[in-house]
Amino acid sequence: MQDFLVFDLETQRSALDVGGWDHIPEMRMSVGVLYDSRDQSFYDYYDTQAFDLIAHLSSGPLVIGYNHLSFDYSVLSGYAPLEERAQLLARLTGLRNLDLLVSIKEKIGKRIKLDDLVRPTLGAAKSADGLLALEWYRQYLEGEAGMLEKITEYCRQDVTVTRDLFLHGKTHGKVSYLDKERGLTEVAVDWPGLGALGHDPEGTMQLPLF
Repeated sequence: MQDFLVFDLETQRSALDVGGWDHIPEMRMSVGVLYDSRDQSFYDYYDTQAFDLIAHLSSGPLVIGYNHLSFDYSVLSGYAPLEERAQLLARLTGLRNLDLLVSIKEKIGKRIKLDDLVRPTLGAAKSADGLLALEWYRQYLEGEAGMLEKITEYCRQDVTVTRDLFLHGKTHGKVSYLDKERGLTEVAVDWPGLGALGHDPEGTMQLPLF
């Protein structure tokens, strides 16, 4: 099987904090976690290590994420000077990427939360959510040092379930999700093709579906 990276990050600020979803680059990263199949290891990156994370992402044959093309990469672009942000974003989205959210949306015509896929497909669940991670970061800034590790553990768990969702789809050719009208629904996926997927064709930058 081809080697791959799986990536997710949490932010320091919410959309409300930065003046809306048009200002994602201003959210800044609190924690980024990357899984590298080449050595089967997890790597943790923090605010001052954003460019180390970018270098690691650039080293891989394939980057897998969940809404990382529209959201996570936009956050990372904020570490470049204002006049260079578009160039950095283009560099990241130009990597060989597989955004599972985009892939699923192309199949079913709508965006769904990661948790709505991993629960029925893997029997797993997210341990928290992005809003709680923001509160933990505020507590970290107030002096509770252990909160940063708590965010890291949460982000690592998100990376783990994203990796396992990808591997399940690659192995079985399908994943499942909970549809409000039809209940448990299977979706055929062709992830073994490992094609590079671009931005959501509708250009949606909505509340990140972590």
